[in-house]
Amino acid sequence: MALKSEEIRAAESDEALFNLLSAELERMLPENVQEDRELYHQKLSALPKGLRAMAGIHAFDVSMSLDSLAWHFGNQNDERDLRETLNGLRELELPEIADMFEQMWDFMKPHMSALQTGDLGGNEFSDWLVDIGAEDFADAKDDYIWAYCKEHEEYGLLSSWLIYARKYPEHCTETESQA
Repeated sequence: MALKSEEIRAAESDEALFNLLSAELERMLPENVQEDRELYHQKLSALPKGLRAMAGIHAFDVSMSLDSLAWHFGNQNDERDLRETLNGLRELELPEIADMFEQMWDFMKPHMSALQTGDLGGNEFSDWLVDIGAEDFADAKDDYIWAYCKEHEEYGLLSSWLIYARKYPEHCTETESQA
């Protein structure tokens, strides 16, 4: 059953709201859809803008929790996904992080074919990032993003889901977005 604005407003805790939003994303983008990138992007484009933004930053949150901004481009280098991440950061009102992400993407653009083909000149990925200067370019950006994540420790970047959904519940529901 589709999520309603009233359910978002009635969520009594961050955990309850996060669970509602996560369940709605899983309902609209089940695992079989996520595995088929063409179908995923087709379904993603039909989501309400809030849910689309949330889906767009999910992999970035994982990358920042486990790795770094530069490493994210190894984890996710389909330009459609990168565009969704950038748009998601902007929609979720994270403009500074969006700007840093865009700067990193601009830096990585000349290297995208190497990322997509895995032809890193015989180097390990971590060494390749150092060789092209990506780690140095990302250092200050990583520090800023990690500080945000530490400030929002329980949910990291996904804390923006909670803030956004409380501010714009109608942007997170299927019925209201189609009205």
